[in-house]
Amino acid sequence: MSNGMELFRKYVEKRNEAVDAFIAETDRIKKAIEKDRVRGRSPVKLEGETFYKFALLGETISIAGKDEAIGYLDDLRSAAYDENDQEFRTNIENHYGSAPVETAPKKRGRKPKGA
Repeated sequence: MSNGMELFRKYVEKRNEAVDAFIAETDRIKKAIEKDRVRGRSPVKLEGETFYKFALLGETISIAGKDEAIGYLDDLRSAAYDENDQEFRTNIENHYGSAPVETAPKKRGRKPKGA
């Protein structure tokens, strides 16, 4: 019989920040397509009447049709959660895994005259 900690660790979800960032990006693109927000600062552009164009993993993707684009994003999302697909996981981690550059905190108040 296994002890309590072994049972606990068996089902603990392992977080991957790169995968989480990728999923958030696909959700943002999917929501823009579903709500027809494809102009201006949207991550998705509509070319012609049916071609949706967006960027993922550093590549530009162009898909014909709303349903096909949403299905494609859903498939990518489930593939990102698959831990056995190491090639895709490595690509996600290379693109989304870099840690943000830390900057000095902003100083409050007025600037001195000489600066």
